[in-house]
Amino acid sequence: MTLKNCPDCGKLFVDNASGMCPECYRLEEEAEYKIGEYLRKHDKVSIQEIHEATGVKEKTILRMIKRGRIVTGSVSYACDSCGAPIYEGRLCSECSQSFTSQVKQSYEKDQRAKEQRDGIRMYSKEKEEKKY
Repeated sequence: MTLKNCPDCGKLFVDNASGMCPECYRLEEEAEYKIGEYLRKHDKVSIQEIHEATGVKEKTILRMIKRGRIVTGSVSYACDSCGAPIYEGRLCSECSQSFTSQVKQSYEKDQRAKEQRDGIRMYSKEKEEKKY
């Protein structure tokens, strides 16, 4: 049994799978229901629009999306890198391509350095001369 503070209200609670106190979890389930009803009537909305229509905190909506409790195909949220609106994943296509090219360049650079290291071998044997 581990005690934690609720990330929403700060109350002390026994740690559980939801990661929040039972009261805040109940409120989050109610908020999820409100959001679900709103999304059934509206398509392609932003987190800001959901917040304004339902009164649910943006932080809570984003947490629900990241946990997979809200299908993100119809809700836009900010790219983790540049802040552009996206509908899935964590990065927009431009940031994703940039990240992929950076990783590829780094890998190629490491491979070239490894090839250079592998091609050069140095052997030496020191001889000790004994003088009697």
